[in-house]
Amino acid sequence: MAASGGWSESVESLVGLDSASTLVLVFAASDVGPEPFAELRAALPLSLITGCSTAGQIRGRQLSSDPLLVTIVRFEHSRPTLAWVELSGAADSAAAGRKLGLQLAGNGISGPRHVLLLSVGLDVNGSDLVAGLTAELPAGSWVSGGLAGDEADFDQTWVYCGDQLRERGVVAIDLGSDVDVSYGSEGGWEGFGPSRMITRSEGNVLLELDDRPALALYKEYLGMLVDDLPASALRFPLAIESPDGGTSYVRTVLAVDEDSNTMTFAGDVPVGWSARLMRTTTERLVDGAAGAAAASAQPQGSLALAISCVGRRLTLGEWTEDEIEAVADALQSTTGTIVGFYSYGEISPTDGVNGLHNQTMTVSVISEHLP
Repeated sequence: MAASGGWSESVESLVGLDSASTLVLVFAASDVGPEPFAELRAALPLSLITGCSTAGQIRGRQLSSDPLLVTIVRFEHSRPTLAWVELSGAADSAAAGRKLGLQLAGNGISGPRHVLLLSVGLDVNGSDLVAGLTAELPAGSWVSGGLAGDEADFDQTWVYCGDQLRERGVVAIDLGSDVDVSYGSEGGWEGFGPSRMITRSEGNVLLELDDRPALALYKEYLGMLVDDLPASALRFPLAIESPDGGTSYVRTVLAVDEDSNTMTFAGDVPVGWSARLMRTTTERLVDGAAGAAAASAQPQGSLALAISCVGRRLTLGEWTEDEIEAVADALQSTTGTIVGFYSYGEISPTDGVNGLHNQTMTVSVISEHLP
């Protein structure tokens, strides 16, 4: 159900869906206030309600024009459980992840599970958050989700937890032992220009490339787009690669500091790794989205969570719905409902490792296996 000047259907009509096995996911514009959540809580007092602000909501084959999108899942046998914490800042990300993992363990998590992770999108180190959570989960547990968005404004993001909209909130949901989830994550970007060495960084803050101030060097490539930072940087992410070439990630800029000539990314940018600018085309992005959906498809899938990057949306522009339709086309014969959002960072397992990604389309297809 969606809301645009009012609910598309009566909130009171949802009462019959209320249970301890009901998960309510709310994806909304950052300027949505607490009132809709209070109405949902009144109608669904037993249900687990959570969600986050976004850079756009995905509904079926479309980029939704509604400011708020609600998805309600009532499991037959599984009972989702929720843990949440508040961040004190990016440096607290790993510790916050560990706290979430320990809370889930206290709720009885045991054996392989799927955990849905939603975090605020600003002043957070997403890779540290995921690593901290994974460290406290049983082996074989997988994590997917995303960082909250705020269109391309980078001003305010929030997560709904503890019955409040929290600008520093992080929530993790264990979907339960009877739930199967399959995953897909692809980008569609290519490198250009010289490869440079990260010579100075602090976590997710990049200070120097090849011993030169990172922001000043980056600006040389932006030309007329410099005045639109940090939003314009979303069109030119960095590909970073470990010294042995065995691990690589795409990193998107969250903030720039003109005074210190630094750039803050959604995840770590380790010293000694190489970095290279990236670019793409509409066709590459759409093909990447289709590939992510195809990898996640499963015959009994009932719900697909599609989480893409705000940088992809800005790059695609009027063709944004092309990548959403590519996901729907790849899943149409296997999966029922498709919902999701545009984020400041995407979380998904790849190559057997839970991690934070940028500039990707990630798809998690959820089903409940019944006796």
